[in-house]
Amino acid sequence: MAYSDPGDLASGAVISEAWVDAVRADILASAVAIVTTKGDIVAATEANVIARLGIGADDSTLVAASGEATGIKWQIQPACRLTQAADQSVGGAAFAALTFDTEVYDTDTMHSPTVEPTRITCPDNGDGIYHIQGNIEFDNNGGTGAQELAIQILLNGATVLAEVYANANEDDANISLYVATDYVLSDNGAGANDYVELLAYTEKNDNIKYISAHTPVFSARWVRMP
Repeated sequence: MAYSDPGDLASGAVISEAWVDAVRADILASAVAIVTTKGDIVAATEANVIARLGIGADDSTLVAASGEATGIKWQIQPACRLTQAADQSVGGAAFAALTFDTEVYDTDTMHSPTVEPTRITCPDNGDGIYHIQGNIEFDNNGGTGAQELAIQILLNGATVLAEVYANANEDDANISLYVATDYVLSDNGAGANDYVELLAYTEKNDNIKYISAHTPVFSARWVRMP
């Protein structure tokens, strides 16, 4: 319902039913009459027309969205940071996805320590550009000789988004590798949601060390709409 100015009444004029109806219609079109729930807001849909935008999910924020009727929408901003409370064995000259059993934080159920514990998954309605990063430290096991080490971020079990290699000697001190990238993740219509994993590679049978809050660490956070 659009706002319509009922006009001024002349001094001494009779207040007509039509004039009162116009005032009532304007009241019904106002923000006070539109909102229904704590936290609701109103926004213009066109000139002299407003509409209710219902309160969003906890901790979501407003973003401009020209495709929406109101031109704005509530957007969740997912973030999680994971670690693993024990050393992990990798080797065999093949990349292996690391598991994570500890959530430092997980704002929107992006990870499960028991179901697919290697994955950080884009939540429903969480489409956006994400900053994704991982850090691991290889524990030299007292061997000898040169070897290649690597870390990578893998999308949906198939696509390498970022990768870092290093050459090291088995008798070197422990080697840390860090990898990071920005990438668009989607819930793909609330089905087959995108997910990322952190993989490690070593030519020998080194372990990924556990050091509280330091290694291994895997995290992702929503940055903005794509």
